[in-house]
Amino acid sequence: MNNQKKEDGSWDARWGIDYIYGTWAALSGMLAVGVLAEHPSIQKAVEWLSAAQQPDGGWGESCRSDIIKHYVPLGSSTRTHTAWALDALIAASKTVTPQIERGVKFLIDSKEEGWTKTYPKGRGMAGAFYIHYHSYDYIWPLLAFVHFKKKFGSILRGE
Repeated sequence: MNNQKKEDGSWDARWGIDYIYGTWAALSGMLAVGVLAEHPSIQKAVEWLSAAQQPDGGWGESCRSDIIKHYVPLGSSTRTHTAWALDALIAASKTVTPQIERGVKFLIDSKEEGWTKTYPKGRGMAGAFYIHYHSYDYIWPLLAFVHFKKKFGSILRGE
């Protein structure tokens, strides 16, 4: 992460694509070292993530974000982007918000479109090559679920 906060509340990144990953990393890091969730930078980032949520409840970001240096929605949600955004919102929230609920539902229902499963989530060199990590669709959602369960209780309906 290059520690560059944008005016809209998002954060740029260096490894993942791009503003969703960077915002997740910035929020997670700041909260882990004791910055309060009420801090204006964190609240602005939460607002940005909430606004970037797709109608299906997930998040998705195009590699074009990395090229033009401005967030570009993918048009479809991915499990990886959703997990990063969801984990950031979980870390910054005291209660289960509608955005968190919708993100969890997206991951549980596995609504991701087939073509997005192999869409790159990592960057090798901006504008030159991007990387698809096969394990990301499993690792990041599991991490978000663990953080949700630890903070709010069960992720399963009816429990």
